[in-house]
Amino acid sequence: MKEIRVCEIRADAAAAGAAKVLKLEGRPIVYDQPTTINDPAGTFIEIIRAGALDHADLSDARLFYNHDLNKVPLARTPKTMQLTLDAAGLSMVAELPDTEEARSVYTAVQRGDLSGMSFAFKVPEGGDSYDAATNTRTITKIEKVYEISVVPFPAYPQTSVEARSAINAWTSTAAERAKAIIKANSILLKEV
Repeated sequence: MKEIRVCEIRADAAAAGAAKVLKLEGRPIVYDQPTTINDPAGTFIEIIRAGALDHADLSDARLFYNHDLNKVPLARTPKTMQLTLDAAGLSMVAELPDTEEARSVYTAVQRGDLSGMSFAFKVPEGGDSYDAATNTRTITKIEKVYEISVVPFPAYPQTSVEARSAINAWTSTAAERAKAIIKANSILLKEV
């Protein structure tokens, strides 16, 4: 199931001024930060544990504006976007093309009009767990990061998350799973 989360980004003013290179830096995934996910099927807490990206496929991730897969990517790993794992999570540096859209995104980030990032990812079977008592999903393994997007509405400025955004790629299986989690939580809360 492909999922999306929201995070922080900034423009690198020094690089842009020196060589007219439009460079964005951000941290799309932050480890061990509890976050409220407002899913269409219900609200829950989510935590991505340190090490969840250790074996993730980061080889063909793209950078978009607002998850718009119908437009040309702003950057792509490994040539124009570098993704780096560290103790805090995943950081990103991207060199944008000299296009009207890239300049608009860069300028909006530089001005602070855009300050968030979101990412689409896949958790493999067994890569997460759910604790009904605390209504918390813990992700211990991410299989693939598909894309990272600069977005207008970050959940909170310093780290990762917010709801699954406006992605319409939800499969019926994913929607059914989310409903089952909420229903199971409701049943368990009644028993307590």
